[in-house]
Amino acid sequence: MQQLEQELVDHRDHQGGDPLAAAQADVAAAEKGTYRNVDPTSRPAVKGKNVVVISAGEASISAQVPSDAALAAAKAIGWQAQLYDAKLNPANWGPLIRQAIAAHASGIVLDGIDCDQAQQPLQEAKAAGIVVIPMYAFDCTDAHAGNESTGLFSAYTNYGPKMEANIDAFTESYGADQANYIIATSHNTAKIIAIQDPEFTVLYYTLKGFADTIAASGGSKIVDTLNVTQSDLLSGKVPALIEAELLRFPDANWIKSPYTYVTTLGIAAALASKPPGSISVMGGEGFQPELDLIRKGTVTAANVISSEWTGWATIDTMNSVFSNTKPVDSGIGWQIADKTTIPTSGPMNPTVDFKAEYLKAWGVS
Repeated sequence: MQQLEQELVDHRDHQGGDPLAAAQADVAAAEKGTYRNVDPTSRPAVKGKNVVVISAGEASISAQVPSDAALAAAKAIGWQAQLYDAKLNPANWGPLIRQAIAAHASGIVLDGIDCDQAQQPLQEAKAAGIVVIPMYAFDCTDAHAGNESTGLFSAYTNYGPKMEANIDAFTESYGADQANYIIATSHNTAKIIAIQDPEFTVLYYTLKGFADTIAASGGSKIVDTLNVTQSDLLSGKVPALIEAELLRFPDANWIKSPYTYVTTLGIAAALASKPPGSISVMGGEGFQPELDLIRKGTVTAANVISSEWTGWATIDTMNSVFSNTKPVDSGIGWQIADKTTIPTSGPMNPTVDFKAEYLKAWGVS
């Protein structure tokens, strides 16, 4: 059994086998947040690098924030840097990687683009000696992203010991925290419509952690999973798809969003005609548009992760690969938040000044 899954079982046993009590205890811990300071080890900036950041789609805040942050961090460390926008179209992923190769990039950051979705271009990048670092993406060696014997990414960002032990189970734990909030808040009576975008491996594992935790609760349940894609969002289909789900499952009282773009463009629109509070919503990454919806009462909670920090951590990881050293702990965590814990306006920022810590570690502050 995977390490994090065993920890969840042990925690439930400690709570006397009561899933509701276990969920309440987990939520109390998750609300405090799991952020840590960036590892202070000196790692001077490698000079003279040219980096390309490939965003899955700048129209989606879920891709725009980490991609723009990686671009800013690359410039802050002293590198030349460009951003390529895949415009929420997977058909653009391979051509943009080849464009970066043609531009003689030293490194490529892939935001939300799994290895198996651009395997041949990534093989060409590896053959060209280009360092490739992912954000929210999985290598071809992952069981759900190619299951190949050889990977094509140069390194993963270090999210701490649990991630290093098992990246899949670590990603599942993000979804487990979302599930525990729903179990605790609904007193383990939630009937959930889970919305999923099957184009991204990170969302596969997030939903797996969520679904496994809900199934183990013995009370709450997922009544259906609705798959949507980026093209569905761009075409405006998602609100109608969600409305149809609510008609099919009139007892549903919770919706789980895969990411902020679905929450703002799909769920909020679908619930506009519903009585406030009739359907509770677990948001995605907790960007400001979702926090604004929490303030309005449309969204109930979100598991907030700093994707800006992720962008900076990705450049730190790339710098470590350039210097042939192991990536250090980024300190990135997350924090379950609802109307009782978010600020009255604006985003919910981590308490760690990660930018200053990275600049100091790079020797460029």
